[in-house]
Amino acid sequence: MSGARRAPLATVTLALTATAAVTALAGCDAPYQQFLGTIPTAEADPDAPVEVFLGVDGISKQAFELARARGAFTEYTVADLVTAFPGTSDYCWTRTLRAGALGGYELQYFDPRENAMQKEGLAGVAAHPIEKGLVDTLAVYQRFDFLGDGETWMLDSYLDPTAALRPTLDQMFDTIAARGRTKDHLLAYLLNVDVVSHLGGLDPAVATLVEIDRRIRAFKADHRRPYHFTIFSDHGNAHLRSRLVDPKQILTDVGVRAVDALTTPVFTLTTPVGDTAGGDSPPLEAVPVVHVRVNYVAVHADRRNVPEIAERASRHGDVDLAVARLADATDGAQRFGVWRHGERFTFSRDAAGLIVVDRPDSWDWLQLDFGAWRSADGATATLADRAAFEATHDGPYPDTFYRVATAFTNPAAEFPADILLSMPDDATSFGFTIPGAVVDVHAVDGFHGALSRASTLSIVASDSHPLPSAVRSDDLADLFPVLGGQR
Repeated sequence: MSGARRAPLATVTLALTATAAVTALAGCDAPYQQFLGTIPTAEADPDAPVEVFLGVDGISKQAFELARARGAFTEYTVADLVTAFPGTSDYCWTRTLRAGALGGYELQYFDPRENAMQKEGLAGVAAHPIEKGLVDTLAVYQRFDFLGDGETWMLDSYLDPTAALRPTLDQMFDTIAARGRTKDHLLAYLLNVDVVSHLGGLDPAVATLVEIDRRIRAFKADHRRPYHFTIFSDHGNAHLRSRLVDPKQILTDVGVRAVDALTTPVFTLTTPVGDTAGGDSPPLEAVPVVHVRVNYVAVHADRRNVPEIAERASRHGDVDLAVARLADATDGAQRFGVWRHGERFTFSRDAAGLIVVDRPDSWDWLQLDFGAWRSADGATATLADRAAFEATHDGPYPDTFYRVATAFTNPAAEFPADILLSMPDDATSFGFTIPGAVVDVHAVDGFHGALSRASTLSIVASDSHPLPSAVRSDDLADLFPVLGGQR
């Protein structure tokens, strides 16, 4: 599920319960889908195939491979899906389906124009179910023909995702059958795999995938018309029991004051990062977005402080990598910094995707041999976009350069962070909590959002389409134009 929909379970329950009155006013999926199923229609050719694109939230490559080892999805062609960074659902689905923009990476975000957080606290958590299908559905979820199984589908999925799976699948296949009478393709969405991964770990995720495959097989056997399924996802999952971390405490520990608004906001990219010429150094402070349980943190700061804050944060034990956009190069190429254990590594990326890596020999932690791309003096390495993708795919941080760069430049986030902290696989932000409440410790069995391999890699699988060995989630809409809204 989305980082943008994740919060301590008790908090989510409270927030969803608080929206119960709203559901009485909302005409949601199940009633509408049941209504559709009763309308006499002029059916299409009963022998014409129907393409079903099934978006399953939170499939990790590891869980899918284990499901295949148990006999599931054996007839499918499978490709590695290299997902976007940060790997949080609302943002990733929005990018994959090219469905406009969010304010930031989550429903709660920092607006630099107002120098204030938006959709903050309990109100922001409560916005998740409302903007996920009850009243004011996010644009990306409007793309799906099936989104949950009724007014309380999201609450049910949180409270008992295993028990919720059967009625959800029942309703999904009813919808597919009804709409398949007149449509040759449709999109459906399932949340359950992601939730069971957080609440129960790897084994329930694998079992849920096996059951989804069983139900797809049964559905196909029950229908004369051929139905073809292509399955895709939004992010991976580390599947490690995680310690809960306070991002504000991370900043405090490294001498950066965590604030809700900046004293001297400088937000435009025309202000060179780290440049304090012409004025006093701004206060060393930053605004972390602490909203839901994910293993990354979006941080906003006066851009003159970005390098120092990133360097300090990267030394913290609960931070694996800190990344930020730097001032553009003189030739117009965009420049980016990656900090690891206090050391800075830099690269640039131009409009054509050409990557120039500075001091390539220092990137040994990337486990990449730059030999074929290194300049004569060894000062830089230059890689075309596809070469960089293929060279990093098998490493600990797949598609590093593209994923770091586009986290700050992709239009799916209107107000991207100034710094992104990528956490270790066994750490996660504890998310929003009600002041004075006991932090829920149940949903700690694996998270996503970070640059790491486990958080990054998912799958795309099809029973009817050839696939490359690996594909970016940003490129799925080129392979399957219907995902990008083309009909």
